Formats: sequence, structure tokens, C-alpha cells
Amino acid sequence: MKKPLKPVAEDLLLRRRALMLLGLLVLALVAIGARTLHLSLIDGAELAARADRQYTQILRIPTPRGEIRDQFGEVLAETVPSPSVYASPRYHPVSEAARVELAGALDMSRDDLAVRLDRDSGFVWLKRNVGERMALAVEDLDLDGVGILRGGRRIYPRGSLAAHVVGFAGSDLRGLEGVELRYDRWMRSPERTVVAERDGRGLLLLPSGLDEVAPDGLDDSTATGEDPAASLDLTIDGVLQSIVERELAAGVEAVHADAGTAIVLDPRSGAVLALASVPTFDPNQTGHIAPEARRNRAITDSFEPGSTFKAITAAAAVEDQAVALDEQIDCERGRYRVGRWTIHDHHPYGLLTLPQIVQVSSNIGTTKVAERIGRERYAAWVRRFGFGQPTTIDLPGEVRGLLRPAERLSTIDLATNSFGQGIAVTPIQLASAFAAIADGGRLRRPYVVQQARSARQGVLFDADSASFRESYAQVVAPGTAFLVAGMLERAVEEKGGTGQRARIPGVRVAGKTGTAQKVDGATGRYSRQRLSSFVGFAPAEDPVVVTLVMIDNPKGIAYGGLVAAPVFAKITSRALDRAGLLPAPPPPIVSAPRLRTALPQGLAQPVAFETDAGAAVEDTTARTPAFVGDSLRRALRRARELGIAVELRGSGIVVAQEPPAGTPLSGDVVRLELEGLT
Repeated sequence: MKKPLKPVAEDLLLRRRALMLLGLLVLALVAIGARTLHLSLIDGAELAARADRQYTQILRIPTPRGEIRDQFGEVLAETVPSPSVYASPRYHPVSEAARVELAGALDMSRDDLAVRLDRDSGFVWLKRNVGERMALAVEDLDLDGVGILRGGRRIYPRGSLAAHVVGFAGSDLRGLEGVELRYDRWMRSPERTVVAERDGRGLLLLPSGLDEVAPDGLDDSTATGEDPAASLDLTIDGVLQSIVERELAAGVEAVHADAGTAIVLDPRSGAVLALASVPTFDPNQTGHIAPEARRNRAITDSFEPGSTFKAITAAAAVEDQAVALDEQIDCERGRYRVGRWTIHDHHPYGLLTLPQIVQVSSNIGTTKVAERIGRERYAAWVRRFGFGQPTTIDLPGEVRGLLRPAERLSTIDLATNSFGQGIAVTPIQLASAFAAIADGGRLRRPYVVQQARSARQGVLFDADSASFRESYAQVVAPGTAFLVAGMLERAVEEKGGTGQRARIPGVRVAGKTGTAQKVDGATGRYSRQRLSSFVGFAPAEDPVVVTLVMIDNPKGIAYGGLVAAPVFAKITSRALDRAGLLPAPPPPIVSAPRLRTALPQGLAQPVAFETDAGAAVEDTTARTPAFVGDSLRRALRRARELGIAVELRGSGIVVAQEPPAGTPLSGDVVRLELEGLT
């Protein structure tokens, strides 16, 4: 009898199941091992970083920036220690009662504080750069999750002085304007890195002793006080800068203008001794700076230069030998047709030489000179003087201006460009071009940083290096520059010149006035607004200073010779005085007291002077009033009221008088010379 097969079948089934389970177990172990290898070898770095982010937080604390000093070492910008208050609202909520106390300690509104404390964040700044007294008040509250980190803040000891050159840095000590921005990479120290850990509940644990944490990428020696950031020594003369800002502001206010710009250059090097814009700002109050005040108009604004550009046309004509200096050019008695347009002069001139054209500022004469040069050659000379391209001054935001290429210059474009219309330049371009004329035809790059030095790396840049000092473009021959400088001197020093109010007693001055119409941005057409300017240099025989003054939209009289030239004279005389080149004033004239005589009403003007005994005596002698600057109508009205006979020559504005104002009035005729100044 055969045995039953059922037990054998069951045994085989059990074995088969055991093998299947074993196989599944092996597969599971292989999968686990593979996943482990994948996580450790492939995803390990990313997972570690994720864990690090979950349990740590990196805080970057700004470190001190280098100082900014003027050329005499006066500090214009520095970093001072400053605590900041932080909170950890996600892990340490602040109660309503504590918020009231905290808002009072921080001098913040409850609403502003709530905006920060209601964030779902492990770290927020409540207030930066609070000062030690406020920091101590916060510490006294002893609130969980609220603490102090001690960093630094930027201060500007001289306030608004040279604000458009220095610029400012933000709360994170990164440069935002001026040389603070331009040289930010050199001036910033590497940030100090603080690693804050979280505990098992996710609470932020900030370490103490932040000063002992080394900046990224540097060894611990940098934490001992040796500052790796570079400090800057500027070319700016702080005293002269203060003078320029004061005189420019006074000039803008006197004519109720919208704005103003002034630049003082050393033509022998390109160094900017002073640069000012009105309106200005205080870099210590960055939260309250209007965009108009922040704008560095010397490099960011372009404008039609007007008659100041005639100096460039004259230089091109002399260098190109397009006109002989003694050749007489017919100025058409004040009207000259160019195609369907008519060019006008402010006075009906006849035959004039090139020096006379510059002296009296004839548009027609300048147009005819440019026609001699030709549009291709003329455009090339203008570009050689640096127009239509940045000067590469070491300040951010410079624009290139507007210069049409030669192929796009029509006949009327050539004419108007020759006397400064239809072309746009920046103040720094124009000042640099005049500096080239003053320096024998050498066009130099203007600059504001004399030296950058780091404690760790030594001198990073020095403007006195041979490579920088000898870098210039010879745009015209020295002889050409000398002749043009002579023409510009005639425009100031000789009778009939448009720049007579730029004169400085005892100093020969060369320069040119400009009065340009402004283009309306909305319509693209010329508006009724004017831009008055004067650019010049002194002493004319050996220039050491170039000064540009630009007054934007003066109200009333807008001629550059009356608005900008007097400001130029005040600034340049002080600059020469700073250089030790201003002659001493003559000793006062001492005279005996005179008897009071019967005078027409308004002529008895008391004048104080010193007698030999030193006592102040009042002189009531009738003296000639000042007519210079008066319109023809006003001069005639004043003369009639004062009973003075006048003799007139020309029309427009009184630019000269004989006898001079203040001299005793002997009853003779007062001769007035008038010009329609440009």
C-alpha cells in the first residue's frame, strides 16, 4: 500500500514560501543599502546643508569701512561702533505688555514694532544703529529672544561738505553714492560671520563675544584691530570746498535759480579741488534725501553750453589754420542767413577778427569760422576735446552728453554747434576742456581720489604715480592753447568783453560766458528757461586753477556775464588765495573829511574811512552810483531820478561805466556801455 503524498506537497510549499521570504528580505536589504549609499554619497552634501539650515543660522555683521579724508587729512567719513537690536519672533513671541516697554525703549511706534515682531521668522532686526544708551535700555528689559549685536555705522563729521563727492553708505555699510560706491570694493572689510545654533525646540542660541569671530576668508589676526579696509585721501581741499558751496548757494539764492553747479580743477593734473551742487544733502540723514538733492549735477546732467563753447570752436579754427588771427570776418550787422534759418547777434557787428569774435561773443562770426573748418573736421575736433564721451572721472553715474556724428550734422547744426546749441555736454566735460586750453593743450582725466591705502596691502592707487600723472591726450598744440587763452583773457579783461564781472583785482583772468536756452523735456522745444554759466582760469599767464560756475534757470536777468561770472570771481579769488597767488590788496586811501554840499536826492551816500588818527569819519561827497548790471530802461530811470547826464553806447545791459562807481561825482557826463550779453 502506497504512502499519502499530501505531507510531501505541504513540505515543498513551505520551502518555496521560505525561499520567497528570504528573497524579499535580501531585496529589501539591498534596497536599503543602495538608498543608504545614495543618501551618503550623492545627496549627503545637500542633506547636511539642509540640516545645517534647520539647526543653524548665519548672521553677517558689517565691519568698519576705511576712512575718507580731504587732501589735508581732515576726516570726511568714518565708521563708529554701533549696536543693533534683534528679535526671534518665531521662537520667542513678545507679549503685548512687553511690546509696550520695548517700543518705548526703542523710541518706535507700536505699529512699526508690530510689523517686525509679527513676522514668522527666526531672526529680524528691530532697529539698527541704536546707540549705547538705547541698547542698555533694551538689555535692562531682559526679554527672551530680544538681544543686541554690536556692529558699526557710518558717520560724516562735516555733514553736507562735499556730499556729492563723498556720497554715503547704507546701514549694512555698503557704498551707495559717490566715492563710497565707486571704491566700495576697496573700502569694505570682509563681513564678520556669526553662526547661531538652534536647540532641540528650534530656539536661536546666539554666541557671545562677537569680536572674537574672524571675518570670512581672513585669519584671526584681522580681529585684533588691524583694519584690512582701504582708506581714501581725496584731492578735495575741505576749506575751499566749504567756500565754493557757500558762494554757489548764495549765487543761486540771489537770482532765485532752481539749482547750481561749481567745479574747481587743477589744470596741471586734473585733480578736482572742489565740486559742489545745489541743492545738496546731509549724508548723515540718508532717509530724508530728496532725489533732486542726491543728483551730482556735475557729472549726471548734460546741457547746452551756449557761448562757452566758442572757445572750442576758436581752438579748432587756430589748430586747423582755417582763419588767420588778423583776418577780418564780416558779421553781417547782426543777421546772417543759413539756409532757411537766420542767425542773430546781440549787437550789429561788422568786421571782426577771431579774437574779437570771442571777445564780444559773436554767433555769426563763430558760425562763419565753423563753416571754414567743415563739418567732418569740426566734429573731429569737438570729440578730441572729450565731448560725447565720459571723462572717466572716478565718480559713479557719469553720462556722455550728446554729440551728433559728422554725417548727421546739417548746415544749421554746424552753425548752432559752433556757439553751443544743439549739443549737450556735462559740466565736468566743459571744465576739463578749458583745463586743456589752460594746460598747453593737454586733456587730462579729472579725478577726486589722490591715494587709496590699505593697512594689509599698502598703496592700492596713487595719482602721483608716473603712469597716472603722465597720462593725457595732446588735443591741440601748446601754441594754439596759448593763443586761445589770450582770446579768453580779452573776453574778461578788455573793454567790450562779455566776462568783465569775472575780473579779480591784481590777477589776469581768462574765461568765457555762456547763456543757453533749456530744452523742454515734454515738448522737445526750447523753453523760456535759461542756463547761465562762466568757465575760466587764472592766472591767465600761468593757470593753476580752472573754475566752472553754472546757474540753472535764474529768474530775471539770465546772462552768464551777470549771473555766473561774479560767483566765478569770488570762488577763483579764494582758490588763488589758498594757493598763495592772490596779490595783497592795496593800502586804503586816506583823505581829509570833506564838507557836505547840496546834492540831488539819492547821491549823498555816506562812506566810512580811516583818518591818520584812526577815527571813523563820515564822507558825504557825491559819488557815482553803480550802473553795471542795469538794463537800459533802469539805467535811464535812475539817472533821471538822480539828475545825472548819461551818454549811451550800445544796447542791452550795462557792462561798463566811466567814471567807475564810487568815484566822486564832479558833474561830468557818465558814459555807459551796454551789451546784449550771451
